[in-house]
Amino acid sequence: MSYLRDLDRWFIEEVLPHEPAYLAHARRLCGDADDAADLVQDAYAKLFGLETWRDLASPKAYTLAMIRNLAIQKMRRARVVSIRQIAGLDAADLADETPNAQSQTIAREQLRRLLKAVERLPDRCRQVVVMRRFEELSPQEIARRLGLSLSTLEKRLARGMFLLSQAMDADARSTVGPPAAASKSGPRRRTNGE
Repeated sequence: MSYLRDLDRWFIEEVLPHEPAYLAHARRLCGDADDAADLVQDAYAKLFGLETWRDLASPKAYTLAMIRNLAIQKMRRARVVSIRQIAGLDAADLADETPNAQSQTIAREQLRRLLKAVERLPDRCRQVVVMRRFEELSPQEIARRLGLSLSTLEKRLARGMFLLSQAMDADARSTVGPPAAASKSGPRRRTNGE
């Protein structure tokens, strides 16, 4: 597992074990399982862009607060907001819990799934995802090493991250089972290979 950055290890150990709490919190805020999953993924994306991640005393509490703030931003942009969503903001519980053995086991399993999903990426996408996200090389260095333009590199990286996100989302849904609404209307997104 030589391609894990310190940030990735921190995320796997400190953030991912609490994903069920994040999803439950997001579901209380927005009332919809798909929107809740989107909120959690948006929070994860922001965490990966956070330069001060090492300084967080309580990553779980920080992530829960971030999910709440993202939900508030979404509600502000929405034309119609349900009373249930507003009530969910008031009832939000941001208590911090230390991860237990079960949470740590779940995090290890999620890491295993992530690595399998990375291995299933198309070669060109996998190469840039590994170099950027796991080896922490700069886009300029990756482009130089692979003889690519920055534009091509960014497109491959974006495509790879999209496919990786889709694979992880599909894996999570298959583990938990499809929500009742999704089973009637079919999946919201399709995944396409490169």
